[in-house]
Amino acid sequence: MAGSQVTLRMPGEDYVRYFQPRDYLNTYFNGFQGKDEKDDFGHWMMKGHHEIFQPGQLTGQRLLDIGTGPNIMSLLSASKYFPEITCSDYLQSCREELQLWLNDDPGAFDWSPHLQYTSALEGNSTTPEDIASRLRSAVKAVLPCDVFQPNPLVPLSLEPFDVVVSSLCLDSACKTREEYCACLGNMASLVKSGGGLILIGTLDCTIYTVGKELFYNVTVEDDFLRDSLTKFGLTNIEIKKFASNLDVKVCDLSAFYYLTAKKP
Repeated sequence: MAGSQVTLRMPGEDYVRYFQPRDYLNTYFNGFQGKDEKDDFGHWMMKGHHEIFQPGQLTGQRLLDIGTGPNIMSLLSASKYFPEITCSDYLQSCREELQLWLNDDPGAFDWSPHLQYTSALEGNSTTPEDIASRLRSAVKAVLPCDVFQPNPLVPLSLEPFDVVVSSLCLDSACKTREEYCACLGNMASLVKSGGGLILIGTLDCTIYTVGKELFYNVTVEDDFLRDSLTKFGLTNIEIKKFASNLDVKVCDLSAFYYLTAKKP
């Protein structure tokens, strides 16, 4: 991005002012059906969710997604196994965009290619329409959240969840690795004893674009993630990586990661 006149937007109020949910969806989630499955991050992530839930490695009744944004990809496979899903996001605009799809609003983003792919992963035992209905029934709430709070769901005080999922949230919410570690601890506090954490993010990433806006992204590595989670008492930490195929003008990451951990 050297020599460009683009302003780098930082976490916090810049997100409230400049982050446009529909631009985000159009930048990263359009054209899903036409992408090569083996080379696309979206397909890789959805396979990861399908595989981690299918064998029952992470089970229970209640699942929390932190930083859901306007995106339902992390919830599609989960809705088959978790009858109570709580979504959350810092931005009201993201919560409103998500609610459009949950309300089956005709102006909502078109997730039909992702629904079709989920149906294929499930052996076509359920139709895309069945999966959409299943997910809409499973989502019980779309709440504000702030990962910088010891209780990210403040002012609500909810019982810890069987599984907590967060995709591409902390990377963009934090300015420093110290903040990232603290927020990770806040997030982990919402996992019940015996429960699990799923974390999806980027490695060695400093910036990403949404529409015409350029946003800051904190840089982390897998050793940092392992050390941080161990500090908060999580075990069985497993990290899978997917080499990026994104244009550097969109995002300068080296890889995505898919992390799972358990709380004893």
